[in-house]
Amino acid sequence: MEWGKISQKEIDLNEVSFEPGADSVKLGEIGHLKITDDGYELLEYGRTKILSINGFENAQKKWSYRPTVHNDKVVLQDAQTINFVDGKEIVTPLDKIDIIVSRNGDVEEIAVAFPNVRVGSIIEYKVKIFRTSNLYASPWRFQNAIPTLSSQLFLKVATVADYKVILKGQQLNKKYIDKRNKNNKEWELVNIPSDNIFKNVYNVEDYRERIMFQYTSARKYYGSYYSENSWKGFKNLIIKDVEKSSEKVDFQQIASKIKNGPTKFETLRNCVQYLRDFYKWNRYLAVQASNMQSEFLQKKTGNAADFNILLNGILMAKKINAQLVINSSRSNGRIIVAYPTFSKLQTLLNIVEVDDGEKLLIDGATSKPENLRFLSLDNFNYIVLGLDNRGEVFTTVSPSLSEFISQQNLIIGETNSELEVKNRSKGYFNSESFNHRSFNVFPGVKTNEQTKQEGEESKSSSHTIEFENPTNSLFVIENPLTKTFKDLMVEKNRDYPIELDFPYLTTVMFRTRLPENYKMETD
Repeated sequence: MEWGKISQKEIDLNEVSFEPGADSVKLGEIGHLKITDDGYELLEYGRTKILSINGFENAQKKWSYRPTVHNDKVVLQDAQTINFVDGKEIVTPLDKIDIIVSRNGDVEEIAVAFPNVRVGSIIEYKVKIFRTSNLYASPWRFQNAIPTLSSQLFLKVATVADYKVILKGQQLNKKYIDKRNKNNKEWELVNIPSDNIFKNVYNVEDYRERIMFQYTSARKYYGSYYSENSWKGFKNLIIKDVEKSSEKVDFQQIASKIKNGPTKFETLRNCVQYLRDFYKWNRYLAVQASNMQSEFLQKKTGNAADFNILLNGILMAKKINAQLVINSSRSNGRIIVAYPTFSKLQTLLNIVEVDDGEKLLIDGATSKPENLRFLSLDNFNYIVLGLDNRGEVFTTVSPSLSEFISQQNLIIGETNSELEVKNRSKGYFNSESFNHRSFNVFPGVKTNEQTKQEGEESKSSSHTIEFENPTNSLFVIENPLTKTFKDLMVEKNRDYPIELDFPYLTTVMFRTRLPENYKMETD
């Protein structure tokens, strides 16, 4: 590609062959990446075509940076919109009024709205991005939110620091897996579908075609998290921080204030309730805690690491086996076992062994005493790294099964008909954000709802549904699980895991008695 020179093939393109219906397409993008002692510099050139009105949102670009941080900035070098009217090329350069610069705290953002955009417009830009030194960087995506015809990256090394290249995504690994390409400095993919192809995953960044770089030495930060490049090294640093944080803390004395329950599970609940009653979470996730004796225990406010270190010490004092583990949230992406990365060390949690060997993943800061088996879903990731003394030990964890049972009885009357519904829910089905009505076999107006708690983790509710047209002589019963089945449909050749929100069992039972003048037909 050359700046401003559009081929006839690009002009004629109005649909993406490998992703029909796409609203816009990246005709091409080229990146020139230079790794330096201060981080990296990326010169990015991109060209996009708008294929429909719905694609106008892709005629905007945003970049953010922290102006107070060394070598962290963005320089927009050029941008323009190109239209073709009656075979004539019309170029509209970006004006200063089309650039909006805003600041939120220490983060500054440059937002660009390309001018004179219509269906068929081609927009292109050049931008230079500077990023500061980081142990783990992911500067280039070959796969974007829209389909991409061509994506190229060229690498230049201007540092004495050692580094390794990490390829993510099926296409990249298939094309460049050969050992002869180990020291390759050029990469290219063509005809790359949008990231919309990834269904039933927590975070598309875990699967997107992209390239990352990991520095194997960081001389400026020797002995810190930014100089480590092994899970064992990270683990040892965190263990030292935990030991330093909990110095002079009498966990036994704190534990004695908390009543033991008849079971380990009840004792765990009492401990979590104690934290909830006497301490406040400051809404920060962390793997590093404050000084517990002088800060957390005195001010009664702390981050998630503070809460979990205290919970761990209390449980161990009560002879309940608990292990601190490092976790990453869904929004941050899963831990990559093969590549130790500090950015994935997001928070500390506890794996607690209760009665009959059952192990629960508990967050001292957010776990609810009344629902301990069901941790906040954003915290859930399959793999956690244990902080015991057995080396790099990763543990796979999974939440308990959530259940939803719905009994629905259709009563057909001569002048009025209604649907009686009785639901029983457990676990994540008890979340306020979950809509039980999606499992009703009929729509209608809900009346007379009653809800009650049943046991430890279950709720039951009952209500009736009255029909908008009570004298209707035709009732269409639709399978309430159809949408669920549709959501679970995956491509035949899928070779990455299906990630459900949570493991669940849903049962819907429907019954009715037909009056003499009714008949049933199935389709």
